[in-house]
Formats: sequence, C-alpha cells, structure tokens
Amino acid sequence: MDLAEIRKKARQKSAEADNKALLEQPSPAAANSTSPTVETGLSRRGETETGLRQYFPDHEFATEEDYIQGLSGRDRSAEVATVRWLTFMLGQEEYALSLEVVLELIKPRTFTELPGVPEYVRGILSLRGEVVPVIDLRIRLNLGAGSDDGNRRIIICEGKEQSIGLLVDRIIQVVNIPNDAIEPAPLILNDREKNFVSGVCRYQERMLILLNPDEVLKV
Repeated sequence: MDLAEIRKKARQKSAEADNKALLEQPSPAAANSTSPTVETGLSRRGETETGLRQYFPDHEFATEEDYIQGLSGRDRSAEVATVRWLTFMLGQEEYALSLEVVLELIKPRTFTELPGVPEYVRGILSLRGEVVPVIDLRIRLNLGAGSDDGNRRIIICEGKEQSIGLLVDRIIQVVNIPNDAIEPAPLILNDREKNFVSGVCRYQERMLILLNPDEVLKV
C-alpha cells in the first residue's frame, strides 16, 4: 500500500470518529431544560429581519443602534409617531405634501383655460368624468413660471369640496418623517408665506419644506 492510500484511510477514520462523537453528545434540552431551543432562535431572527424592514422602508441598511433595537424586540414605530410625505421639486427646492391628501399622480395634459381666474389656476381637466382644477404650484408660491422638461407631474389631491391638481416640476419619493423631527416654519417668512408652510425638517441631509394642504389647495 502506498503512502497516498494510507493517508486517505486515515482521513476516513478521523471523519467517522468525529461523526460518532457528535451523535453521542446529549441534546441541549436534555442537559438544561430551561435553555432556548434552536427553533426559538430561528423565530427570533425572523422577527428581527421583519422589524428592520418595517423600520427602514426607504433604506437598504440599518444602523447598529436600530439593529440592536430590532434584536431587543422593541417596536420603534409604536414609540415614535410618523407621517408619510410625498416629496417633489419646485425649482431648486424640495417640498413635501402629506400623503393623506394625495390621490394619484398623472402626467400633464391639455388644460381648458377659464376666464377671470387667478394666474396660478392653469385651467381644468377631465379625469374619469370629474372636472379637476389645476394649480401651478410654482406660481402659487411666488416662485415664477417654470419650463416643462418632461419631468413635470400633476399631483391629484383630495380637496375639501373637490379634487385639486397641483402642477410640480418633478416627483422625488415618499418618505416617513417622525413628528418630533418637524420644526416650525422659519421666522423669515412673511405672513402669506407662513400660511402655505406647515413646517420644515431635515431628511437624509436634505431640507424639506412641508406644505399646508388647507392653504395650498384653495382655488
């Protein structure tokens, strides 16, 4: 028998001995009836992964602090009240509107102009049989008229009496913002501008201007 064959048989005997030793070890439940089972550990891991997805719907990765909170079984959404906002661009600034009033997003289409209406009312359009007034939000907020680069969208919102369309430059995303992260409108705004702004907040190093739908949706 050559040397290679001897080494092969030695390795096989070692593997058989290791397998026998593992089979003869007592189970954790038999050694300690109060110790956690493997099934409990797997279940807890599943709960943690689900919790992290709930905490961070807009992120791929969680911070170490939030990962620890997930392992501890704490439901952060129950501790911190959050509001969902739709963010969009007007010029160089990013604005946000509460998702509670947003019905849908559509591409701009031909408007029917109306005589004797404010400049910011672009006209009306028919949406599934409903007549919807469309407000140019740039003009409404005194930001000047914008140009259509193909990214403009109309946010169809639920008004007090009817649906209202808001023409914006570009849609960004939907974000979850804790209520305690929202700050009052800046003091530098005049009284008219303060009516339109309900607050400001910082999200991922971006400053968001939160709009007051009660004022913005007035025709």
